[in-house]
Amino acid sequence: MRQGLTIREQLALFHVKSPLGLDGRLWSGSFNARESSLHQLAPYVGKLKSGMVRVLIELFSQQGDVILDPFCGSGVVPLEAVLLGRQAIANDLSPYAYVVTLGKLSAPAKKEEALDKARELSDLVERKASQIDLKCVPEWVRQFFHPKTLQEVLAAFEVLREWDEWFLTACLLGILHHVRPGFLSHPASHLTPYLRLQKYPPEQFPYMYRYRDLRSRLLAKVERAYRRSYFTSYWEQRVYRAFRVNAMELPVDSGSMDAVISSPPYFGALDYARDNRLRLWFLGVEDWRHLDKTLTANEAVYIPQMTGCLLEMYRVLKIGKYCVLVLGDVERNGKYKQTSEIISELAAKVTGGGFRQELLYTDEIPDVRRSRRRTRTTKYERILVLQKVC
Repeated sequence: MRQGLTIREQLALFHVKSPLGLDGRLWSGSFNARESSLHQLAPYVGKLKSGMVRVLIELFSQQGDVILDPFCGSGVVPLEAVLLGRQAIANDLSPYAYVVTLGKLSAPAKKEEALDKARELSDLVERKASQIDLKCVPEWVRQFFHPKTLQEVLAAFEVLREWDEWFLTACLLGILHHVRPGFLSHPASHLTPYLRLQKYPPEQFPYMYRYRDLRSRLLAKVERAYRRSYFTSYWEQRVYRAFRVNAMELPVDSGSMDAVISSPPYFGALDYARDNRLRLWFLGVEDWRHLDKTLTANEAVYIPQMTGCLLEMYRVLKIGKYCVLVLGDVERNGKYKQTSEIISELAAKVTGGGFRQELLYTDEIPDVRRSRRRTRTTKYERILVLQKVC
């Protein structure tokens, strides 16, 4: 997006003629230095591009509108919605997605307030940590941490649960594992948890396996979260709700949403629970395999669950308003699925024509935007725009 110009002005500049004004040039390039650093609170595989989301919100809603994201993931849509003066309704069945989204939406407006809370937490952790018994912690979890560090992490999560403190919980999840010294684990990958013992053998890199204190790392994480907070004038009055339910049964009134903007799980492309299994364990999910089977991305449940989800999105949307879905074509294990075609046909069928396809816009995913480089699981994102016509 070009600085200082509205979406409509940029569309005129580009001479865009596509229906409803979608054009990939509006969100081209990297947004890492242009987006709120709250978007980087914790890693998430398959995260939506914030620049694209901002364009979709401005095109398909007005200030004060209520926007629903039934598959909120890392919270890109609800965060951008409140920054743009909309009300946000967020939902995700994954406890990790739910916590990260709430963490972003509940961030204090002032950095010092967040730092003071982090210092208070650190004081409590340092008093409680030595009392934490590690015998009940599974071996696969213990192998990621120095014992003293693990005691502090467990004590922190215990306090944060008592406080219902979402922002600091998300910050802690964001520094749980990585190679860098500012993180809490032994050398490990960032997005998905596995130890990097071959690249960093303990006998050659003993300093990477030493105790890592929680206090300094958490305070540094909070500082990074506010590096580009970009809070708008709407932040203090932001309105949001978050749920952790199946998107087939949303606690939302019929005909109450001004827009649905979401990116449903790609058909069989990602294993959301497996990829976040360590973070999920600290959130109380001991059996990530069971959770993976219940999430909509699972091939065995995708079509029946998406059928129910589409009916629910149709139910809660106002007549004449739009449901905008960012979907990925998936190629995996030699099989190709154009998810947008499947969803469009399904939407028309299950609503008896009540959902009408208004636009299908294709956006190629360059390798630089991939969480896992040089893979070809998802080559294109397609923006499917459905209008509720009756």
